Amino acid sequence: MLTESLSINNADFPPHFLHGIQRWPSEASRNWVEQFIAFNASNKQIIAVIAFGSCIRDVSYSADVDLLIIYSGQKPEISPPIEVDVRAYKKDNVESLINKGNEVLGWSIRYGIVLHEKNGYWTALCDRWRDRLPLPSADEALKRAERSKKLLEDLEKIGDEEAIEEQQLTMFTQLARMHLINSGIFPISRPELPMQLKSVGEEKISNKLSKLLSERYI
Repeated sequence: MLTESLSINNADFPPHFLHGIQRWPSEASRNWVEQFIAFNASNKQIIAVIAFGSCIRDVSYSADVDLLIIYSGQKPEISPPIEVDVRAYKKDNVESLINKGNEVLGWSIRYGIVLHEKNGYWTALCDRWRDRLPLPSADEALKRAERSKKLLEDLEKIGDEEAIEEQQLTMFTQLARMHLINSGIFPISRPELPMQLKSVGEEKISNKLSKLLSERYI
């Protein structure tokens, strides 16, 4: 594992590169990210590490820390804590995925904060793509919403309240994304979706999503 048995002296590795992350779910998550980057600063396999999602946005809460990792060669084994969500993409595939509307890569180029990069890789990638990024797929968002609806129907039969709430939140999040994409708007972070929905007149879904988010996180 790339992060096992770390012996990093954090005092020797200033954490200024983490200032773009506005909130941490725990001190353990912060320590893991800091040590992961310090440990892999000279690792040729790790090309870039980008923070994305609600943790870098000016919102009232963030459930976890989202990291995008670009690597070369064989996919690295990464074992983050539960509060750190890692998405890893091979460098050779990145631009093809961006062109197809990959939402994680597109979001990270639009709004992400680079925590680590080698030879200006991520900066140059953003310069090439920022003004011509395709929107994510509205059809894929609808498919995810439909899958969540089917799971929700099954869960309602057995009465698992916590799981029901989670699937409701997932379903309405994906419906929100679908409406925004169909309106030509790139969805930002989950806490910001209700505001974006109101801007395109989708008051009903906006209010429902706001209620679900408030019940779960606020």
